[in-house]
Amino acid sequence: MLAMAMIAFALATTGRIAVAGDLTLSAGLDYSTGKYGSASATDILYLPLILKYESGASTFKATLPYLRVTSPTGGSIVTVDGNGQVIYSGIGPRTTQEGLGDLMFTYGYSLYEQPRNGFLVDLLGKFKLATADDGKGLGSGKNDISAQVDIYYMAGAHSPFMTLGYRVPGDPPGIDLRAVWYGTLGVGYKLSDLTSAGIMWDLRQASRNGGKSSNEMTLYGVRKLRSDIKLQVYLVHGFSDASADHGLGVMISKSY
Repeated sequence: MLAMAMIAFALATTGRIAVAGDLTLSAGLDYSTGKYGSASATDILYLPLILKYESGASTFKATLPYLRVTSPTGGSIVTVDGNGQVIYSGIGPRTTQEGLGDLMFTYGYSLYEQPRNGFLVDLLGKFKLATADDGKGLGSGKNDISAQVDIYYMAGAHSPFMTLGYRVPGDPPGIDLRAVWYGTLGVGYKLSDLTSAGIMWDLRQASRNGGKSSNEMTLYGVRKLRSDIKLQVYLVHGFSDASADHGLGVMISKSY
């Protein structure tokens, strides 16, 4: 599910400048599985609906997902993912819970309307409203806030990019979560006027003392099906116990 946010950021490397009054509706499917250092796997199906509105230098976005989580019951906390969902080690039988996830609001502001010496810079603020049922394990039950800067360089067909952010989570009962730094390094490549691809490396500090940092790689592709419709696909591989072992996803977007 973190990969979907990363892909949305990577699309900026195509060099598209926002048009005033531009509305985009996206729907996706993200599946991830991982043991997170425990004996049994946690499988997460994440189905987001994303509404984005761009006006001048400002971008407003709201994301509401539907979640289906299959995991072992009980156990201690292993990690908290990039969306604030608590993942447990699990010592009991595997059960499935599903329902609406946390509602995410994002505001972004572009410092430059056009690339300056090839660079574009966006400042973002994020607010996670804890709408997910924490009793089912679909969320932490607490609100989170984040601040982030996105930088990308328009270098012809190749477009390197990076993001650096700081997230302050709410503390669920009995869980002491700490604020964390996170970041992404990547490069996009324009294969044609219709197709782009790229690779991203994502790191995130451990959200609790004694936990492990997240470390994962994403390969993605973007295909413009029509002037107003884009299809995105991606594969994710994790390199730490705080990341899913594997993940894949698809998202389709239509602009109006």
